[in-house]
Amino acid sequence: MKKLFTLILLLVSTGVTLAQAIAEDQFLVKPYLQFSTQTGMYVLWETAENATTRVDFGEARRSVNRAVLDRRATLPGTRLMHEVFLDSLKAETNYFWQVTSITEKGDTLRSEVYSFKTAVQDSSAYMFALIGDTQRNSSTPWAWGKIAGLVWQKRPNFVIHVGDLVDQGLKKTDWTEHFFPFGHPLMSRVPVYPVLGNHENDSPLYYQYIVAPQPEYYYTFTYGNAQFFMLDSNRDLDDDSEQYKWLEWELAKSNATWKIVAHHHPPYSSDNDDYGDSFREISDLGDEKVRNLIPLYERYGVDFCLFGHTHLYERTWPMLENRINMKEGVVYINSGGAGGMIENFAPTRSWFTLEMQAVHHFCTFAIYDRTVMFKAIDHEGRLLDAFQMQKERPDQRQSQVVQPPGPQIRTDGLLFENQTRVKIAAAFDSLEIRYTLDGSEPTRSSALYNRPLTIDRSATLTARAYTRDGRASRPVTTSFRKMAPQAPVAVQKTERGLRFSYYESENTWSLMPDFAKLKPVKTGRSAQVSLHDLDHRDENFGVLLEGYVEVPETGLYTFFTISDDGSKLYINDELIVDNDGSHSATRRTGQTLLRTGKHQLRVEYFQGRMGRSLQAGIVDAKMGDVPFSPFQLSH
Repeated sequence: MKKLFTLILLLVSTGVTLAQAIAEDQFLVKPYLQFSTQTGMYVLWETAENATTRVDFGEARRSVNRAVLDRRATLPGTRLMHEVFLDSLKAETNYFWQVTSITEKGDTLRSEVYSFKTAVQDSSAYMFALIGDTQRNSSTPWAWGKIAGLVWQKRPNFVIHVGDLVDQGLKKTDWTEHFFPFGHPLMSRVPVYPVLGNHENDSPLYYQYIVAPQPEYYYTFTYGNAQFFMLDSNRDLDDDSEQYKWLEWELAKSNATWKIVAHHHPPYSSDNDDYGDSFREISDLGDEKVRNLIPLYERYGVDFCLFGHTHLYERTWPMLENRINMKEGVVYINSGGAGGMIENFAPTRSWFTLEMQAVHHFCTFAIYDRTVMFKAIDHEGRLLDAFQMQKERPDQRQSQVVQPPGPQIRTDGLLFENQTRVKIAAAFDSLEIRYTLDGSEPTRSSALYNRPLTIDRSATLTARAYTRDGRASRPVTTSFRKMAPQAPVAVQKTERGLRFSYYESENTWSLMPDFAKLKPVKTGRSAQVSLHDLDHRDENFGVLLEGYVEVPETGLYTFFTISDDGSKLYINDELIVDNDGSHSATRRTGQTLLRTGKHQLRVEYFQGRMGRSLQAGIVDAKMGDVPFSPFQLSH
């Protein structure tokens, strides 16, 4: 009774009614902000029951007794997840807002009145915070809540989050009981722009809770005089990958004063064991896959590369061509200390390291014109590191397009039964495109592209973009395959589920083993392609799943796997999805043409060290990734 009386006194003193406080607690996820622009803001929340959707909001006024909420945004019908875009706002302007939902039972859920500021004018000063790895951990469960509170005290315009928002992306309670509750004081007033970490497992929950331009796992946005390039370092980053091609174009076109790239995995890291146990062997000192992007950063004048993954703070010297370059180098900042268990550094200092601390922390960037003021701050509010960077001239570290970006090849399908249509595009209108269809590298005398191509045979298309004075881009190659749909297998009687064989190893695999040469520890039946039905150890094991998948109609099918570590998916003994290798949760796809009926399915998986997960299924044009249903699988 005394506690309730104290609560009532507290609520009255802060102007909040008891009914309102109770209503606040009924939100499954309390209202929060996403993806601010100069003229708009997204507001999201989740209710435990289907409910209506309403946001009342208004511009901040002078000489009023309470916030004026004279505008309203609604959505028709009822829902659990609520996403509302507030548009036609003024740049760099304060607004107040409040959410109301009425459940189908008639209960009213109403938030308190929050505030936000729209994105600033292009020439204004602004400040953003950098955080990473807010995931839950049992050693310091308070860390994310404390960091979120300290970040909010700094009143940033927005926050960059470099991944691992949660510990298990597929576990809803990690979102609803940890990430959002601890982050609410910050996220209800400041928008957060994240990238995917490996712990998100490319979960549908991430895409449900986060707003970003399509395709969402990579995107770009501008704020003030900076442009941010947000990447998913769990996916392919080689020269022919979707993200590499996109980033090359976007960086080449950018004329922002400051160019900042963010992704989860570190190109450079002095962590003691993530890239080789540095107390007993040579470390790779970072992620080799991500390093493939460094030439783009250097060629097009990226100023900062931000990342997490290792739960540490580390700042490099400015670097160019794998050497320290104080005038033209890129600065790499590892900020993975906002929640996960703090890790340790290697026993010897890396050549690229300038500052380093093993502590929970966050960072801030205050930017005005050509000046950046940077700070790293620990969980007690103490300054860990600070520096000032100033560009001496407007064009310093601006991209100099000496070699034009490679062209982009767009098609209805790489695999086809009769024919496919292909378009080739250059980054700039002034470039011309030359191509070949036999896999040879194009020259200035090769065929000139001037209209979409129709390909009706298997071919290897290679294209190059040329400037008017003859400078050539790197060649870009895409292979096309013509094939007839594969016939189904003739099988009389089957049972539900797939056969599995489970293997263990005393050594850590880095690539898929040859299971035919290994003896399984046990065998059995699994209802689905996952690890849920299998009793397995934490590390150093493998699984072989075999049987049939039934497809309902003849057509082109896209299969996917998402795995940590490696996986391979075979249809009718043909490798369709190659997701091999030691890596965090990574999604890959492959296609084949199938006739109606049952087709042989084989999925291979191995787990080396640390995280483990396996999903597989078919990509639906409307629903996206759909895991195999137990009703599709048999043996």
